[in-house]
Amino acid sequence: MALLNREKQAIVQQLPIGEISPSPHQTRRDFHEEELAALAQSIDRSGLLNPISVRALPQGGYCLIAGERRWRACQMLGWQRIPALVWQKEEPDAAALTLAENLHRSDLHYMEEAEGILQLIAQCGLTQNEAAALLAISPSALCNKLRLLRLSPAVQQALFQYHIPERLARALLRLPDEDLQLRAIRHIAESELNVRQGEEYLQQLLHRQQHPPYRGLLRDYRILFTTVDRAVEEIRRFGVVVTTRRKEEEDCISYTIRIPKAAKKQPEEKDQLSLYA
Repeated sequence: MALLNREKQAIVQQLPIGEISPSPHQTRRDFHEEELAALAQSIDRSGLLNPISVRALPQGGYCLIAGERRWRACQMLGWQRIPALVWQKEEPDAAALTLAENLHRSDLHYMEEAEGILQLIAQCGLTQNEAAALLAISPSALCNKLRLLRLSPAVQQALFQYHIPERLARALLRLPDEDLQLRAIRHIAESELNVRQGEEYLQQLLHRQQHPPYRGLLRDYRILFTTVDRAVEEIRRFGVVVTTRRKEEEDCISYTIRIPKAAKKQPEEKDQLSLYA
C-alpha cells in the first residue's frame, strides 16, 4: 500500500508553530483542557520526546499528520517553534496516517473510533479487511465498531454523556427504536448497573418488546370488575357500608373491598307514606 511506502524519509525540522494547521481528518472530538495542561507540564519538565508529524502544503505552511495534542500543549507553553517530522505525503496517504495514528490511541472513545474507521475506508478507498489489517484488529472487531454508527446522533451523544461501555452500546442495537434506547441508557446510568447487569436488563427489555402482554385481558378485566361492582351494590342494598378501591400497578390491577367488622347499616329511606302517618 502507498500508505506504508516510506522511501522518502521524513526530516526533523524546527518549524514555526503558527505555520502548522490541524488535520481535517482528526477524529477526536474533544481536547480536555486539564489533560492538555498536564501534558504541557510534562513537556515543560522533560521536553518534547517525540516530534510531531506534518506534511508540507503546496500553498505554504504545514498540516498535522500526528501529534495534535502535543502541538496544542506546546502552544499553551508559548513555544514559537516545535520539532516536527516533515513527510512527503500526498493527501490520501496523510489522511490515512492521521486516522490510523488516532485510532491506535487508548483514550479515544469507541464512537470516535467508529467514525474514524469509516472515514479511513471512505477517503482512502480501503476495504474493511484492508482497514482491519492496517489497524491491526480483526475484521469482525472492525465490523462491530462500524455497526455502532447505526445508532442515532441522540443515542450516540447519550453514550458519551453517561459513559456507557462499548459492550452495552452494541447490545442497544437490538432494541427497536431510539426512544427505548435512550430510556435504557438513562436507566443503566441512574441505576449504576455494571456490564453484566446492563446486559440482563436489556435482555429483559427486549423480551418485553417481543412478547407484549395480551391486550385482550384488559377487556376481560373490565368484565370481571363490572361483575364485582354489581356484587358490591347488592351488599350495599342490604344496608352494609362497603368501600372499594381499584389501583393499576406495574404488573397487576388490585381491587380492594373493605367491609367494617362492626358493620354499620346505611339508614333506610323512609317510605313517602310514612311521613303522613
